[in-house]
Amino acid sequence: MKLLQVRILVEDFQKSVAFYRDQLKLKVDWYEESMDYALFDTGAARIELMSRKAMSESLGEDLGPTLPYATNFLLNIEVENLDAAYARLREHGVHFVKEPFLNPLWNGQFAYLRDLDGTLIELYQAAQKEGEAHV
Repeated sequence: MKLLQVRILVEDFQKSVAFYRDQLKLKVDWYEESMDYALFDTGAARIELMSRKAMSESLGEDLGPTLPYATNFLLNIEVENLDAAYARLREHGVHFVKEPFLNPLWNGQFAYLRDLDGTLIELYQAAQKEGEAHV
């Protein structure tokens, strides 16, 4: 088995697509408005968005609304330069839960934000090896 992608069930499909596309600047691979479905290519893995309504209809089961800021999982996105990514995202109106910080135990620098449905997103930059410089 291999992980193909992560599907996030969202309340407002249009606003969520705009957040991932326009604010996070992820590349849209497939967009189907009639299905309330979007697929984003992030390089190593992909992220899908689907409305809770569309998924409920597909399952034949009411999934109900999510609780505000319920956290069952997080998206971990690696960036080359966390400070630059942080600055760019802030310019695009992204609110951060926790600003960039160094965690030597986890061997990197991290920052946290949430999408419009409360999904926790971790931005990660690997710690530089001695003598290595970021471009």
